[in-house]
Amino acid sequence: MKSDFLPETDVQPTPRILLFGIYELGFRSLEALLARNLNVVGVVTKPEGLLEAQPITRLARETGRPVLAPESPRDAGFLRQVRLLRPDLIAVAGYHKILPGSLLRLPPSGVINVHGSLLPRYRGPSPWKWAIMNGETRSGATVQQMAEELDRGDILSQRELPIDPQDTGETLFLRISALAGPLLAETIEDLFAGRVDPQPQDEQRASYQGYPGDEDARICWEWNAERIRNQIRGLCPRPGAWTQYGRKRVRIRKAALAGGPMGQVPGMILGRTEDSLIVSTGQGNLSVSAMSIEGEDGPMAQALWVVGMIPGTFFDPVLTESRNP
Repeated sequence: MKSDFLPETDVQPTPRILLFGIYELGFRSLEALLARNLNVVGVVTKPEGLLEAQPITRLARETGRPVLAPESPRDAGFLRQVRLLRPDLIAVAGYHKILPGSLLRLPPSGVINVHGSLLPRYRGPSPWKWAIMNGETRSGATVQQMAEELDRGDILSQRELPIDPQDTGETLFLRISALAGPLLAETIEDLFAGRVDPQPQDEQRASYQGYPGDEDARICWEWNAERIRNQIRGLCPRPGAWTQYGRKRVRIRKAALAGGPMGQVPGMILGRTEDSLIVSTGQGNLSVSAMSIEGEDGPMAQALWVVGMIPGTFFDPVLTESRNP
């Protein structure tokens, strides 16, 4: 029975959020959503053999959230499970599959995505790697509305961070993830409070890079030393920049600028220390280390790279007009 002495209230139900996420970006996003007491009704992640060992899975289980791990987000059974969860909003944080239009149209408040770059630059799946490889000095995170065209939806919020000169692809990804999770949570709060003004992306400034391929990872010793250093650290630890030594493919995961006179041929080994080689480039020298020889695993194999790699020999230079310095 309604009391005549109590004012009427218009209490809105707490919006129901379904999070799609993997790895550190997904974990940091779930952590931030829970820290702000947002109503996460489930987590969708990658179906891996070590699914239960993933931080995002553990956190979801510990807090009583159901975890879904479909082989494909297009599976009919999975779509039925999503409908049963009745999400008002789907949030995506590093999920590895493209969502079908049926999912994009399902939640009343749409689908939003947190992306590891300052859109519209560096659309694509590994923007932090490309930012380092291209010598950028800043990166960041963007929350955007999801559209059927990859990474082209309206921008809801952005936050910038500097790229440290010693960052690798791995360390920058971790730093972006720590920034992006709270940004996503704050943006969701602002979205439901009506404080977000979506901004269309400027297509004149847009760029797209896919996963770095085998040729992207091949070192061109004719490049200058700083460009090669950026390539090596951007691709560290995976897949690792590579070069040929004789018939062996060698992965290099650490490099620093080095002084001294240059060799006559880019890629020439000029000197050797206990754990590194000094190599000539098209301009300047590099000290390279943290190497592994393809097909040879284990600590001993990683140490044996120095055997036979003596000053005066060289890594195979890449002579091709298609890879301009």
